[in-house]
Amino acid sequence: MKSLKAIFLLLLMTIFLPLHAGGGIRFLQKAGRALSPQEARLQRAISYHMDRAVLNASHTAQLANTNRLAYFQSSRTIPFQRMATVSAPDRYLPEPVDPLFILRNDKMAFQWFETIEKDLHFLQDQKDAIYKTINWQRVSPEQMDYAALIPATVRKIFVGEEHNQPAIYKAFENMVFQYQKKFPERKIIVLTEFVSDRLLPWQKPGKPVGRLEMPLRRNSNKFTFFNKFIRAGIQVIGLENVGYIKDHESLITPSESQYESVYGMQERNAHWRHIISYVADNNPDAVLFIYAGNMHTHYRAPFTLANSSPQNFVIQLESASLGADMPFGFIMKQEPFTQAYANKLTVLSWGEKDPVFRTRSGFDACIIFPTENP
Repeated sequence: MKSLKAIFLLLLMTIFLPLHAGGGIRFLQKAGRALSPQEARLQRAISYHMDRAVLNASHTAQLANTNRLAYFQSSRTIPFQRMATVSAPDRYLPEPVDPLFILRNDKMAFQWFETIEKDLHFLQDQKDAIYKTINWQRVSPEQMDYAALIPATVRKIFVGEEHNQPAIYKAFENMVFQYQKKFPERKIIVLTEFVSDRLLPWQKPGKPVGRLEMPLRRNSNKFTFFNKFIRAGIQVIGLENVGYIKDHESLITPSESQYESVYGMQERNAHWRHIISYVADNNPDAVLFIYAGNMHTHYRAPFTLANSSPQNFVIQLESASLGADMPFGFIMKQEPFTQAYANKLTVLSWGEKDPVFRTRSGFDACIIFPTENP
């Protein structure tokens, strides 16, 4: 009986799949008229059963469900938790659950696990070579020359931050102003996650934000230094599509929203990448600082904004430690160069000619800040 039902549903799918878009079937939609309550219920019922037929017939779905359960029961997931979070099993999720979204997200996450596993094995095997290659030092915050870390030939500087750390906000402000002082003739543009890409829905993203407009565009009062940049002649351009965030806040993991999932990160980063490319193409002589959360800029993060290139440079700003939830930090978590020290910054960098470890570690340079006293 179940097999006959599945065959019937699959036949329905072959008839109506071309009309199946956005999780619902549009064949009931009449031109210029909204669906009646009865039609809407029928649409939802047919859509639900068709989605279930697709899932039940999918080997990927069966594999993903098995792996999801194993993932939540395994202690080996530590370095995966921020880089590729899978959806929770249904029992962890509030209603309604979108089964197709979970399938898409988990398929991406499990593909990424293969990359992470390879990184873990590679870094473990290369520990001795890493010790000989990495440069690190402890520096007082007052003496830190952020601009000196950045090669003069770089055009795109990706700065990934750990959120909610005032010392990191100040460090980014100092970094930009130190760079401006070092290269006063260069045009500097800051593109950032922490400012919306537009004020009104019909505005085109990629345009500089005015000083009076900034309070309405930034996502927190913590980022008042953006106005300092504008007053100093540094353009600030927003990246975040606030509408996308609002439309994807329903939970799909125990701790994260859809927009923070692997699938959501892909969509957000694709939008940001489009704005970055637009700004770079229209400002060929400018230096771009791309300032966002570290999972957007890390070389080894899913769908990262950064790729290894002589034109690109990744700086990660971390608090307390490098973090055991990323492969390099997980493998090196016992080493002194992955820890912060009282009243000192731990500064990591790689030799200019190193072609391998910088990308496998996730950064060209990394600064670890001591935890601030409450």
